[in-house]
Amino acid sequence: MGPDWYLLPPELHKAIGEKVTSLADYIRFRAVCRPWRSACSPRPNHLPLQLPWLMLPYQSDGNDDSIRLFYDLSASKIHKLDLPETRGASICGSSHGWLVLQKDQVVSLLNPITRATIPLPPFTGPPFNIGIAPLHASNDDELFFAIWEADKYTINLSDNFMVWKAILTSSPLDPSCMVFVFTGSKWQLAFCKIGDECWTVIEFECNFPSEWDICDFTYSNGFLYTVDPSATVTMYNLNNSSKTLLGRGIGLNDMYLVDGVSGDILLIYHDGPTYDVDGVLQKKTEYKVYKFSNDGEPKWIEVIDVGQHVLFLGGDYHALSLSSTKFQLPEWGANCLCYDSVRIEQWNRQDSWASWYNHNIKLARLDDGTATDIAGDLGSFQVNRHWQKSLWLTPSLL
Repeated sequence: MGPDWYLLPPELHKAIGEKVTSLADYIRFRAVCRPWRSACSPRPNHLPLQLPWLMLPYQSDGNDDSIRLFYDLSASKIHKLDLPETRGASICGSSHGWLVLQKDQVVSLLNPITRATIPLPPFTGPPFNIGIAPLHASNDDELFFAIWEADKYTINLSDNFMVWKAILTSSPLDPSCMVFVFTGSKWQLAFCKIGDECWTVIEFECNFPSEWDICDFTYSNGFLYTVDPSATVTMYNLNNSSKTLLGRGIGLNDMYLVDGVSGDILLIYHDGPTYDVDGVLQKKTEYKVYKFSNDGEPKWIEVIDVGQHVLFLGGDYHALSLSSTKFQLPEWGANCLCYDSVRIEQWNRQDSWASWYNHNIKLARLDDGTATDIAGDLGSFQVNRHWQKSLWLTPSLL
């Protein structure tokens, strides 16, 4: 008869558990028996940053199924998670291991691993607002935001209010965590802290800015950065309600604005494969990466080296930049871009929104432009308002 491992002293169970570095293995370790589970914390601090999982698209409208599929890069397998909280909700962001859910005018946070939830203020409550002064502001410009209608930013239950993107500045268990949302409404940009009773709307110079004035945003080192369709970047200081125009555009579309791990602001542009005049493939990489340089005249510089970083791209401007020094690199190493690649499977000539697509995960080397498949045939889906887009999640028990 083998040894009864469950009879080991609790301190040894805990010591063994702290040697486990894989989140999936740690969950299995705690599930072995009651003594192992009670000796090991459900919220361990020793686990390193995990390789992201790709949440696969699913039909979000008129579908009662609550099983969500996540492709695990480190294990090369799909996990099926039952998340009834996502039924009827749109997922507008993934940050620090948490999903940001929206149901009508209600937003909440969900950790899909622990099933913990955190409510956020409803959009229907009267918001606080701060005015961002115009460029080259003077004292007289303070009057610009002095008088506003009390109901200017009121959101009614009947309003079609959609959050396009949401990010967290840290884990929501951190008291200083802030949640930023980018909406297709008269709010456009707003934020709150965990525990706030209302949102804070960021006012701009125009009364009702077009949703196309900003196409993406990110937050880094206490500053909010936005990019417009011409790739012009603006930095906002929310402490003194000021903004700084950092650089003019470079005429790109389909852009992702990413907070680089080292503090750099990166712009990822969907470029597509490159062919010569004879139709010979010259470059397989579908994306170009630019780094914002504020040395001298602010400008974007194309880069082919992001150091020991890995960039991850999902759908609808969801992107991650992770440092390989914080997790165990897979065999493909760093200085690369990992993205969800979509190709047509069944085209509907009468209604393109009803077409079906297949997707796989590609890995692009930034230094030589080569791109290879690392996971294929992950399922079929449609690209329309009835389907949730893919996004990356860094799984966490915190």
